[in-house]
Parts: sequence; structure tokens; C-alpha cells
Amino acid sequence: MPLLNISTNKKIKNEQILLVKSSEFISSLLKKPENFVMVKLIDSLNMCFSGNNEPCCFIEIKSIGSLEPSEMSKPICDFFSNELDISNKRIYIFYQDVDPKMWAWNSRTFG
Repeated sequence: MPLLNISTNKKIKNEQILLVKSSEFISSLLKKPENFVMVKLIDSLNMCFSGNNEPCCFIEIKSIGSLEPSEMSKPICDFFSNELDISNKRIYIFYQDVDPKMWAWNSRTFG
């Protein structure tokens, strides 16, 4: 809580740098402590978007509250567009607000 999944067909040269930057970015954007942020990256995927395999990205954000898709979509697209050198037009974002009783950490749920 929160969980950020990054999937892309690009090869990421330095995965650890992207993971750390993404963690800091999402923590700040959601105003959640970074010690609870998890980031997962899968690169070099076979992906097709808009009928072709040009660079694209799928971002999935799951969080207990703090999601404001209409306010967050531009900064998220801008961040990943800059970090991955992918056009904003080739980035999808999926937001999921999770019920606290459905999310656990350290052997217990948050709600």
C-alpha cells in the first residue's frame, strides 16, 4: 500500500534507478510514507498498443485511498514519459482503490 506496477516493452538499462525514482515519485504524489510503497517493474515485454509495437507502457496503481485519477494522470504520464522516453499517448494508467480489509502487511490487514 501503495503498489505501483510498471509494464513496458522497452528495455530498461538501469532498473534499480527507475525503481527508486518511481517509489519516491509515487510516495510524494499520493502523500503516503515511502516505507509502505512497493514498485514492480517488468520490461522488455511483448506488447502491442494501437496496432503496433512502438514503445508503450502500462502503469497500475493500487492504494488504500489517496487516489485522484483526474489530478494524477498528467503528472504520472509526464514522469514515465520522461523516464522511459515514451510518448504520453502510449501510456495507459489503471487506478484501483483497495478496501483496507483486503490488503495485508506484516501478518495483518490494514482495516
